[in-house]
Amino acid sequence: MHYHDGTPVALGDIVEVPVQSGGARAQVVMLDETYEHLNIERGFLSSVKTDRVLQQGSVVIEWLGENPFAHAHPKYAPVGKYMFIDIDEHVIHTG
Repeated sequence: MHYHDGTPVALGDIVEVPVQSGGARAQVVMLDETYEHLNIERGFLSSVKTDRVLQQGSVVIEWLGENPFAHAHPKYAPVGKYMFIDIDEHVIHTG
């Protein structure tokens, strides 16, 4: 799996993800269907592996700083610190 610029995606990479407010920084913590991962909460890791939700080209990121999708609206489900995302031309490897 590679970023749009041809750089290989690796665990621990810092990326910028486009969000409505501009961009948000995150770290790659799990890789596609191999499920190779960094320090992920046990419960989350177990559910991801059990449900086999990652596909080729997808990763799990962990937000650095505040989650850009965080909210306090009781009508909607709360958001966590992880997000599933496809590596495409909009995800920029920054470090």
